[in-house]
Amino acid sequence: MTSRARTLVGFAVVAVALAFAPNIQEAFEFPRFYLIFLFTMYFWISQASSWNILTGYSGYFSFGQGAFYGVGVYTVGVLVVKQGWSFMAALPVAGLLAGLTGLFLGLVVFRVRRLTGEIFALTTLAIAFVLASLARLSTFIDGGTGIFTTGTPLPEYLGEFTTAAYRLTLAVALITVVVAYLIHDSRLGWGLFAIRDDEPVAEGLGVPTFRYKMVALGANALLAGLMGGVWALQLGFVTVDEVFNIRVPLFVILMSVLGGMQHWMGPVIGAVIITTLTDRLNSAGLADVNQIIIGGMLVVLALAVREGVYVRMRRRWLTTAITFFGVLGLTTVLDLNDSLISDFAYAMVATVVVMLVPDRVWALLRDVFRRSEPVEEQTEAEDLTRTGP
Repeated sequence: MTSRARTLVGFAVVAVALAFAPNIQEAFEFPRFYLIFLFTMYFWISQASSWNILTGYSGYFSFGQGAFYGVGVYTVGVLVVKQGWSFMAALPVAGLLAGLTGLFLGLVVFRVRRLTGEIFALTTLAIAFVLASLARLSTFIDGGTGIFTTGTPLPEYLGEFTTAAYRLTLAVALITVVVAYLIHDSRLGWGLFAIRDDEPVAEGLGVPTFRYKMVALGANALLAGLMGGVWALQLGFVTVDEVFNIRVPLFVILMSVLGGMQHWMGPVIGAVIITTLTDRLNSAGLADVNQIIIGGMLVVLALAVREGVYVRMRRRWLTTAITFFGVLGLTTVLDLNDSLISDFAYAMVATVVVMLVPDRVWALLRDVFRRSEPVEEQTEAEDLTRTGP
């Protein structure tokens, strides 16, 4: 079995295991907020991973995530609430319209050579403001009154509302991560990496740069809109200010930079860390300062771990495993916290702190440890020489 086949089988096993989390929650009577916490995490994993397909792989820094996500949210709101569509029929349309929005944006910006770097980033940011104004002015979309999505009927086979929302966000998150993985280890991914490193050289070597960038932007937008459509259920009341704001793009940037933008697993790790810390800080009554704390952490990590946390975790996998499971086991056994999420948060923070230790310090510690062994052996040999057999 090839490495890719093993990874895809692993994805399938994880999908099946996580899909039964609501059944486990009911069997052991865990609080429902664990499911809410998990599908919030799945939302951010999907958003960060889809954003990274364009920005992390190709190097084109985008602020358009909020626009694509917003198209998905409003598509479901309009079609389900105002037009009477079923949710499952409206959801793929949400992804499709968001994807078409991304492709239209790509046709404009990728054809103009000067629209790169910070100009490209500002252009993608502007599209969110345009869509927000369109939604506010159009009575067909919003008209400034908002849309109530509370009580949207869902298929019975998905379970009651919380269970259905959990499984839908899980499905979209898994699809997004699998797509990010497949692109990363494909000809398309190699072409995007070449564009990121030096686009003129990549084009000279025969890489179809325009087509590859369009595919990356289209995939980014489609997956962001698809998850936006699911998230419309969680919002309950959809408004322009709630949807088309800077929060989504800023958080996905934070998560991807923290985890590492050059690998498909980086945004997943970053999303798990930021979602958990945000949840715990909010629970501790620090909702007003949690973004300051997390932003400060990002500054430290950006300076100390430029390649992202995941790269160091992968390189120091044994240290990562010992730190994470050691702290998790200790806090669980000693019952230091009121919830498993808090235990998980402490374990993650401890692991991240250990990852901050520079490579040269670890190399120095290894050298000291290795040098100590021959010295001890030599001392024992000298003792035998002096004392005799």
